[in-house]
Amino acid sequence: MSRALHAACVIAVLGLCLFSTAARAEQSCASLLPNEEIGRGREPVTPEALAGLRDIGPAPRPDRNRSLFSLSPDGRRIAFQLHQGNPSENRYCVGIVVMSALHPARPELVDISHELILDTPPRYNWASFHIGAPLPTAPRWSPDGRSIFYLKRIGGSTQIWKADLASGTVVQVTHASVDVDDFQISPGGHEINYVIRPGVKTNSAAIDREGLAGWRYDERAFPVRGARPQTPGSDRVYVGVDLETGLEMPASEAVINDFIQSDSNENRIDLTISRAGDSAFGERIDASGFPEDFRIAVETRAGRRHPCLLEECRIGWLAPLWWAPDGRKVRFFRREGWANSLTAVYEWLPGSRRVQRLLLTSDYLVECQPIGDDLACLRERSREPRHFVRFDLDHRREKQIFDPNPDFSHLAMGQVERMNWRNSEGVPFYGDLVYPVGYTEGLRYPLIVVQYRTKGFLRGGIGDEYPIQVFANRGYFVLSVDNLTYEDIVGKQASVGALVSAFNHDFAGRRNILSAIEVATRSLISRGFIDSRRIGITGLSDGCTTVQFAAIHSVLFSAGSVSGCGWEPTQDAFLGPMVAQSYHEGGWPRLIDKNPDFWNQISLIDQAERVKFPILFQAADSEYLAMLAGFTAIRQAEIPSDMYIYPNEDHIKSQPAHRLSVYRRNLDWFDFWLQDTQPATAYPSKELTSWLAMKRIWLSRLPSSEN
Repeated sequence: MSRALHAACVIAVLGLCLFSTAARAEQSCASLLPNEEIGRGREPVTPEALAGLRDIGPAPRPDRNRSLFSLSPDGRRIAFQLHQGNPSENRYCVGIVVMSALHPARPELVDISHELILDTPPRYNWASFHIGAPLPTAPRWSPDGRSIFYLKRIGGSTQIWKADLASGTVVQVTHASVDVDDFQISPGGHEINYVIRPGVKTNSAAIDREGLAGWRYDERAFPVRGARPQTPGSDRVYVGVDLETGLEMPASEAVINDFIQSDSNENRIDLTISRAGDSAFGERIDASGFPEDFRIAVETRAGRRHPCLLEECRIGWLAPLWWAPDGRKVRFFRREGWANSLTAVYEWLPGSRRVQRLLLTSDYLVECQPIGDDLACLRERSREPRHFVRFDLDHRREKQIFDPNPDFSHLAMGQVERMNWRNSEGVPFYGDLVYPVGYTEGLRYPLIVVQYRTKGFLRGGIGDEYPIQVFANRGYFVLSVDNLTYEDIVGKQASVGALVSAFNHDFAGRRNILSAIEVATRSLISRGFIDSRRIGITGLSDGCTTVQFAAIHSVLFSAGSVSGCGWEPTQDAFLGPMVAQSYHEGGWPRLIDKNPDFWNQISLIDQAERVKFPILFQAADSEYLAMLAGFTAIRQAEIPSDMYIYPNEDHIKSQPAHRLSVYRRNLDWFDFWLQDTQPATAYPSKELTSWLAMKRIWLSRLPSSEN
C-alpha cells in the first residue's frame, strides 16, 4: 500500500479503510476511461488494439440471471464494472463506473483494482469449475441512490465494498475468510446480506492433509488440471451485516429464500408483477421435449388467467419480460428470423389477439433493462464493441449513451456482409463475411473460418483467439460462422442427455456443422472471392472439435489453429471419472469399449495419416494433456504442427499477455501457410527454423498441382 493510501485509512478501529479518489487514481489505470478527444486516422486494427479494448462483462454472457449493469432507484444513472487488459504488465485495470442513463455524459470512475473476478461456478459436485471468463457482476444501489455496493478483488480475496457517491470515499464492508459469492441490500438499506461457502476452505485443507498419505483417485479427479483432487463443494452460508454497527448475524429465512429464489410453481419463469398486482410470466406449454417451449401468460390479481396463444408469444428462448409503464401491457423478447438470428421486442395487451413488434435487430442485445417507456441496453454490432444505448420503443428511436472504445470506430475495418444459407441437409445456417480492408473486385483472397458464434462484435470468435479484423487488415476474407444449437440441428429430444446423444450419434451434428462451413465456403469460391488453395479454419472448444473433424474428413482447408479440445480413445484417463461419465451419457464410448468405427471419425491418433492440413495448437496448461496425444500422433506422421502451452490458464485464456501472444501467433501461422510470409521477428529464430523445416517436408509430399 502506498503512503497516500495508508494515510487515508482513517477508521482503523472499525477495520474499515476509506480511500480518496485522488489516492486511487493510479497511473496504470489512467486510460481506463476513454479520452474525450478521438483520433480521426484510419490506422489498421492491430493485435495490440484488440488486446487493449475496454470491456463490460464477459463475452458471451454466460448467465443472464447475473446482471452486467444496474439502474439507480430514480432511473437516472447506471453503474457497471469496466475492465481493460494491459499485456505489457500482464494485469487488468478494473473500475467501478457510474454515469448518466439519460444522455451521453462523461462517466465517473468510482473505484479501481487490478484483479479481475473470474467466473468459477460449481460443477460435478466440485466447489468450482474454472472457465477463465470474467464473472458477470453489477454494482447494487442503496435505496436512496447515494451509494453503490459491489464486489472487488484484492490480494486474491473477493469482498463487498461500498462507494459513497457524494464524498467519493470507498469502504470495505465485509472481511470474510473466504470469497463472497453474491449479496443483496435490504429494502431499507441498513443491512447487507451475503453468501459465502466457508466449507470450501475446510475441504481444501482436508485435501492437503490427505496428500500426506497419498490422494485416492476417485470422483474428485480431473487429471488434465493436475494430480491434486478437485475441492468438493460445500453448503452456502448466508450472513447479514448491519451497515451502521458492522455486526454480523445469520440471515433470516426470508432473505435465504430470496437468494434461492424458490418458486412453488415450477411451470413459470421470469415472473414480473405490475403495480396493480397482475403477474406476467413465461409458462411451459410442452415439457415432452428438450428444450421446453414457453408462452407468455398473465394472471390477474383476482386469479383470472390470460395465456397468449399467438405464435409471436411462443418463446423457446428464455427471454426477459416486463410491464409497460401503464401497467396494462406486457413487453418481452423473442428470437426469430432466419435460424433465429434476429432479436425482437414485442408488446401484448392481455386478452388481445394481436401483438405489436417494437424492435427487430440483428445486433446483439447483451442485456436490457426498462426505464419508463425506454429500454437501456448493452449492445454490440459486428464492427462496434459493447456499448450502452437507449431505445425509445414508442417512437422507434435510439441514442448512444456511452461507448467505452470510441477510438475503435476510427480504425480501418473490413466491411461485413450477413450470409444466410442451408447446408447439404437443408438446415438453415448464418454467418458474417468480413471483407479484406482495401478489397479489390476480381482478386481472389485467402479465407479464414472463425467459430462458433457470430452475434455482435466480430472480435475473435468464441474464446477470442482469432483476431478477425486484424486478419481483414492483413488481406484475408474472414467467415464468422454461427454453429447453431444442438436442437436447431437434430431437433428437440426427450431430455438434455438424449439431445446430446442424438447430436453425437454417428457424428450427425458435427457433419451438419462441417457441411454448413463447406457449403458457405464453396459459395464464396464460386463468387470469385476466395483462392481455394488458401483456406484456413480455426476454433476453440466446440469450434476446435469441428476443426479436428475437418482435418480427417475435408479437403477444403490448407491450415488450421485450435485450442481447448482433443477427442481421443484415451480421453477417459485424462478427464477423470466425473467428466468422462458426462461424455459417456452424451454418446462418447468408454475407454474399455474399443470402438474403432466411432474413433476413426474423429481421432487424430487413429487417423493421423489422413490429416489434411497443418495445425497449430495453443493450449492452456490445464487442458493441453487432452490435446497432447493427437498432436504427438500427427507430428509423428510428419503433419506440420506446433504446440504452445500457456501457464495458469483455463478453458478461456484470461491473462492479457497471453491473449496478445495468441493473437500474434495465429496471425503469423496463417501468414506463413496461406500467404507464404515468414513470422514476425519478435519470435525466436528456433520457431521460424522449425516451421520452415516442416513446410519443406510438407510441400515435398503434396502433389505438384498443390505446391
